[in-house]
Amino acid sequence: MKKQFLLPFFMLATFASAGIFAQNQNGGQKNGSQNQSVVYFTRDVSSAGLMKVYRALNQKIEGNVGIKVSFGGPDEEVLQPELLRELVKTTGGTMFDGNGLSGNRRTSEMNLSYARQHGFTEIGKCVMLSDSNYINLPLKGGNLLKYARTGKEFAGFDTLISVFRVRLHMLPAFDGNIKNISLCLANRSGKCIIHSGGTDENHYHSTPADVLEKSFADAAKAALDYKKNWAFINVLDDIEPNDSCRGAKNLGKIGIIASSDIVALEQCTLDFVIEKADVDSAAKVEWKAAHRVGMVGQLEKLGGGTRSYRLVEVK
Repeated sequence: MKKQFLLPFFMLATFASAGIFAQNQNGGQKNGSQNQSVVYFTRDVSSAGLMKVYRALNQKIEGNVGIKVSFGGPDEEVLQPELLRELVKTTGGTMFDGNGLSGNRRTSEMNLSYARQHGFTEIGKCVMLSDSNYINLPLKGGNLLKYARTGKEFAGFDTLISVFRVRLHMLPAFDGNIKNISLCLANRSGKCIIHSGGTDENHYHSTPADVLEKSFADAAKAALDYKKNWAFINVLDDIEPNDSCRGAKNLGKIGIIASSDIVALEQCTLDFVIEKADVDSAAKVEWKAAHRVGMVGQLEKLGGGTRSYRLVEVK
């Protein structure tokens, strides 16, 4: 039986001061009166730890299970496949990813070679989303996009689990779960759609930060609308910063968090890696601007979840 605890008082005070803790939660995933979501947390960065927070979600496993991960490229800091061992074994899930626009991740053959290189194929079945055989994921009421695009394989999954190793100071855009189910879920044409703000299906465009934030949110909402049974897991471990953000440093192994609400999960992630960071408030503002974290608020506006949450530690 899993044991659930509120975080220790000293951590609670820290989080409360940053606006992290919501009010009381009456079981389940949300409190209908205050629209708050639960984010489960463990300090145990291991396959067993990941299963603790995943089981706390009580996701109903139906049909074919797809586990959205990033297989990464050569010499890239990726999720450790060993963390997925029990999840893949328990759910019978297939790990999948999308191709990149150019370079050494532009074909399925290249990406599957990196999946083997990094050890994902030793854990379970791995597939790539097709570029030539695609489906459009329709979106109503989006900011910029009318649809997102991905490979046809996505349609074959009934239960979705998105697992991502958060890398705040590695790439310009916020490298978390919203990116994992938007840009990383898209096939090559879908990536062009996102990067162009919905104006071009065939070419890459460098767009302003506010356009990219809205496009990421639109594509993520399309994925949430197309498939309803999702679970989201972020791994917060020791990533070395690789950008020019002032005061950025390796925060060590923070833990693993999980939620059925991707917006709550991403807000909790930002609270851990930015609000709790030992830097001044000006640096935090700079980090948020540099990494386009506005996509979290944009997805909330689209109805993709809520940033109000309660953090529960699972031991």
